[in-house]
Amino acid sequence: MELPEPKSMTNSERRAYARSETEVAVKLRRCARMLFTSGRTLDVSQGGALLELFGPREAHAGERIAITFENQYCPVTRAARMLGARVIRVEPMCDGRQRVAIEFDAPQAGLGGLELPKAA
Repeated sequence: MELPEPKSMTNSERRAYARSETEVAVKLRRCARMLFTSGRTLDVSQGGALLELFGPREAHAGERIAITFENQYCPVTRAARMLGARVIRVEPMCDGRQRVAIEFDAPQAGLGGLELPKAA
């Protein structure tokens, strides 16, 4: 899937890239502790993503992570397929889940040919 081209920013707009509502499973590795957490994307852009994380491990703003998108072509998580990123914002949810905004280390022109379905 090719992500949208960068959009021009206005004074009130902080996003450099258009977002695409996309739901796909992710694995997130916490760089400092080498712990994995599972979740899903809520939206994705060339510059980052909004994730929903499951489980007891809390993410923290400023934390370094590596993320991989699950897909039918590569069911095993390989370090070479992981993207470096930084946690920008964390929103706790009442049931223990978290919404986490991340920024990729480098803009992503595509996601390795993954077929990412549109979120419902």
